[in-house]
Amino acid sequence: MDDKSVIQQSKKLMIAIMGISLVLSTSGAISGTIPLMEKHFANMPTSTVELIVTIPSFSGIFIPLLAGFIEKVTGKKLLALLGLGITAICGVIPVFTGNYWLILFSRIMVGVGISLLTPLSVSYITDIYEEKRANELLGYRNSFINIGSTVLLFLAGYLIKIGWHSAYWVFALAVIPFIMTLVWIPKRFDNYSVTVGEDVDQQKIKQTTNWQIIGYAILFGIMQISYMGISLKIPSYIVNNHIGDSSTGSFILSLLPIAAIVSGLLYKYIYHVWQKNTTAFSATIAGLALGVTLFLRNSYLIGACIMISGFFWGIMNPHMTELFALSSPKGSMTLSTSIVIFGINIGGTFAPFIFQFLGALFHNYSPEMGLIISALIWIIFGVVFLIVNLMLANKAKGDNKDA
Repeated sequence: MDDKSVIQQSKKLMIAIMGISLVLSTSGAISGTIPLMEKHFANMPTSTVELIVTIPSFSGIFIPLLAGFIEKVTGKKLLALLGLGITAICGVIPVFTGNYWLILFSRIMVGVGISLLTPLSVSYITDIYEEKRANELLGYRNSFINIGSTVLLFLAGYLIKIGWHSAYWVFALAVIPFIMTLVWIPKRFDNYSVTVGEDVDQQKIKQTTNWQIIGYAILFGIMQISYMGISLKIPSYIVNNHIGDSSTGSFILSLLPIAAIVSGLLYKYIYHVWQKNTTAFSATIAGLALGVTLFLRNSYLIGACIMISGFFWGIMNPHMTELFALSSPKGSMTLSTSIVIFGINIGGTFAPFIFQFLGALFHNYSPEMGLIISALIWIIFGVVFLIVNLMLANKAKGDNKDA
């Protein structure tokens, strides 16, 4: 068996690469601590406390754009170890301190660590594995991202019962993929290319963008604000209305990635039925399900509605990704993806202040108001998307008649 075949069939190598993806969506695992942190930082505005949860997205605005340059100096393996090490070490700093600014700094560094890993989680797959196998593993990658998020949210929910500081121990689990990367991913894969089975230099391609990609970045940013509304407001909504405690909120939030795993498996079937209206229908249903939670006082029913929202978020997201990919200039997918990620992270980072601003506008700072805003954004987004699709379809019919 030749070297290439050994690489393609190595289970340890595959597990190690998938292990990197386990930490990519874990920065929000401590969302359930918000009500307890609000009490600890009682002299601070809610938006300032919520920033602790969303600030890792700030690192994601710039670091992915720099990761390629850093990789040229460090190589892939060292960069992966650096990202995992930063995530593990800085992630647990809040266990030992109650200082707001030190906690905020640690959270920024968690964002740095995760942002360094994001491009590697894709490039390791596409560079090492042949096309068919790579496509399969990219699908597994999405599942591993959601599995990591689910596991950490569940664990954080249990640890919150001890105290909000204890919830941050979940980031110590990044040590596991650190060890797997150290032991099971050889350094020689830093510049490996499956096409020739040897080291190659990356080609420099001049990439461009267009206004459509800028528009999709804005849309993804708006969608992310709504999604963050769930993470930021559900725990406080649960506690304030005496539906449960902070751990209840954390467990409910853990249903979001579970729903996303299921929707990822069913996406192609739903898309086959809804076609171009997939985003319109998904956004509308997700918004309506989220809105229904405001009329419920039962944690199980709220959890069911959150799962419905998460499920259709998981349908909406890949369809929007496909749409922006089709709009990307040829040979510029990396730049287009970076621009869209920039929009997503802008929305995620500043979501607390957007909710604070809108709360001031309507003289209502309650968690319910935040959830109403999130639900309305999705519903309006879905309805507008549907109207645009209908207008384009009627225009196309008119053009065909004229022809």
